[in-house]
Amino acid sequence: MNPTLRSAGLTCLKLLNEAGYEAWWVGGCVRDTLLSRPVQDVDVTTSALPEQTIVCFRNAGYPVIPTGLKHGTVTVMIQDIPIEVTTYRSDSDYQDHRHPESVRFTRSLWEDCARRDFTINALCWHPDLGLRDYFHGQRDLKNKVIACIGDPYQRFDEDALRILRALRFASTLGFALNLGTRQALFHQKELLRVLSAERIAREMEKMVVGLRWPEIFANNYEILAVLFPQLPALQSPQAIQKAFDAFRFCPPVTLPRLACFFLETEQTPLVYCIDQAQHWTGQLKFSNQNKKNLIQLVRYQNHPIPQDRVSLRLLIHELPDRFGEWIQLQQALNRLTPEQAAHLIAASEEIRGHDCLTLKQLAINGADLIAAGCPRPQISALLKQSLNAVMEDQIPNQKAALLRFVHQQRKPEHQE
Repeated sequence: MNPTLRSAGLTCLKLLNEAGYEAWWVGGCVRDTLLSRPVQDVDVTTSALPEQTIVCFRNAGYPVIPTGLKHGTVTVMIQDIPIEVTTYRSDSDYQDHRHPESVRFTRSLWEDCARRDFTINALCWHPDLGLRDYFHGQRDLKNKVIACIGDPYQRFDEDALRILRALRFASTLGFALNLGTRQALFHQKELLRVLSAERIAREMEKMVVGLRWPEIFANNYEILAVLFPQLPALQSPQAIQKAFDAFRFCPPVTLPRLACFFLETEQTPLVYCIDQAQHWTGQLKFSNQNKKNLIQLVRYQNHPIPQDRVSLRLLIHELPDRFGEWIQLQQALNRLTPEQAAHLIAASEEIRGHDCLTLKQLAINGADLIAAGCPRPQISALLKQSLNAVMEDQIPNQKAALLRFVHQQRKPEHQE
């Protein structure tokens, strides 16, 4: 664990304890520490009521943000690190398969752990008191099992997001779903329809980069079909197999892994895959940039492998920020060996360092064309033509040669 994060988390426990309250690290930070995985943040559960937590930390001079008072959560800033502190609680009925109707604060750590999703996420730790493990989370960590706390049907009925979280943890941790949890997951899969697009997108992005994702996909694609019935990867046995094979050979990188959902087959022609990528990224409310990036990878999935400097230069120009991920996708599709991929990456780096690939690198600009008497409406098109000519080795990237080329390409003004 990052020493600064650990220090902030321990300070949080110390201040609450000195004020007379119980406090424990809980959830992912404990789980990942036991698994020797990187810890991204620390969550604290405490017997202190939210108002008492606020007073405790403000008296100690730390900023407190009331991020979720309704559910007993505040965020404390310690050494510029946000620590979420939540009061022990039990949840009432879940009316929308997502959020509890109300919460009841409690003095019982056991009750607080009993409301959580999976046994491996209900582990608590204190530097002096050690581990609290009420539901055999350590055993399931050792056996590499994802198991719900209590009745799995009830756990998924309470919060449908837990269905995707179960798949995500199985994928990223390399764990198996225990039998009861998997049966409940399939039985309750229709509940996924209540989830927000943002929540689905966040889980999918984490899920697909797990080392065990190919197996999770193969065994649970029917669950994804509830959310994305038109997904190209789910349209036929051939499409499912092609996606599975691509996932197996694709590095665990988000965009190439997501592109594997949109592979061309006889049943899913490229135009359908592009259309569905546009629809899918819109459905999940991707940013415009991420939408553009994924669609580019899908569109160029079958682009010929560059065989010479000119074709490689042109492809880098088309995919300036995604070329490395395009290479990874080609490896996933078995169109490039690791040696070929390494050669293309090295060649691309050399080209980026020496060749003209953008209008900024062109030896002429708009001001040069205006000075040469070019009509303003033609300038943008003439610059693009000049760049293409340079990239295709038709002319050198030299001002005099480019101005001669532009003069030849100019249209008489009366033709505009």
